[in-house]
Amino acid sequence: MNASSANPRAVVIVGPPWPRSGTGRVMQNQVAYYRDRGYLTVFICVPVHCSFTEAHPDWDSIKAGMQELGADHIFFAPIDNRRFTRDKYLAWVGHSFRGTALDWIVFTAKSAQLSEDAIRFIRELDVALVHVNHVFTLGFAQRLLRSAIQSGSLVPMILETHDIQSEALKERGELNPWTHRFDSLDQLVRSEIAHLSKVEVLVHVSVEDFKFFKDRLPEKYHVLALPTIDAAFASGMEGNCQSTVDPIDLLFVGHGTTPNTSALQWFFEQVWPLISDRGFRVRIVGGIGTMMRKELPALYESFQSVFAGQVAELYPMYRAARCVFAPMISGTGISIKTIEALALGKPFVGTSKAYRGMPMDRIEQAGLKAHDSPRDFADAIVQTLSAEQISAAASRAAYSSLFSNEASFSSRDEALRIAAVR
Repeated sequence: MNASSANPRAVVIVGPPWPRSGTGRVMQNQVAYYRDRGYLTVFICVPVHCSFTEAHPDWDSIKAGMQELGADHIFFAPIDNRRFTRDKYLAWVGHSFRGTALDWIVFTAKSAQLSEDAIRFIRELDVALVHVNHVFTLGFAQRLLRSAIQSGSLVPMILETHDIQSEALKERGELNPWTHRFDSLDQLVRSEIAHLSKVEVLVHVSVEDFKFFKDRLPEKYHVLALPTIDAAFASGMEGNCQSTVDPIDLLFVGHGTTPNTSALQWFFEQVWPLISDRGFRVRIVGGIGTMMRKELPALYESFQSVFAGQVAELYPMYRAARCVFAPMISGTGISIKTIEALALGKPFVGTSKAYRGMPMDRIEQAGLKAHDSPRDFADAIVQTLSAEQISAAASRAAYSSLFSNEASFSSRDEALRIAAVR
């Protein structure tokens, strides 16, 4: 019996190997949505860096991590070094010698190669849709449609943008491997828009992304699908009835990133002096402690006792916390740490940057506000801790309205409906 007669209609999802990041959370939500709607889900993991050939030492850990996505079938497509080496200059010619660093990444992912067994499996499926994550994996998905999916030209495609990648490349100073120079932001944006113009239906995970791409591609269909948190995470919180952690008044959870470092520096230097006499118990959880010790050693030394480092389980920390705070003063994309706190119904205090990518009118309707000055942030902490039940109710209302599975799946239904009739 072949795959098409044994299985329901399938959705092929193409994405990079980022299972534990914000992107990974969004891809998890995609898989959950399509499975909920009755589709067989096939996820193809496509690297976006040329070092990820079959011999790369990280593939085993990547393969283990990608199982978290929950897809029915997962295949991995390492970079085909022969194709990459042969075609990199042909691609440069194809871009009329004006290719950018973004074009290079799209080309790199396109040079990835599925195994013959994976190709045979996919060819036997009744594929209803190809869902592409990031502009970076678009070239691979287009080649997949032509070579591995029956009647590929008739299969609709949805692309999920995951931030404005041209801006992200410019911000981190990505060198153009063809020119060995830095591209201008205008060049990168033109490249990104040129690739996205090949897809009719675009899904965006933040309000800023939605506005940015809709303004530049008004003839395309744009859908806003805000990220949600895996239901198992929230239910796991409910199942952990006891915490061995001492009570926490203020909890911050974060990886070791520059935005998190800047946020804690602002908090400890400008906000904390305004509330230091209140005896609030603060805990900072995650890899951010290591980065603070490296980047701001004097500040870290002054507050060393509040840094808990990496923990095996976040549930006890969240359960012990009376309030989650996010004093962000920078950052791009939508804040998953904010959505996580709201999903757990924790009282929350954040700046405008903590709510980045979110529709603030809806956030405020739920009873939450952004607090951007040190005094406002300090006062909000005091007020929130004096009215925990009201604050927790506001968090739950915001999550239910904007980030729940019901809200997310409704948006994805719209994208699927539009793609199906194109």
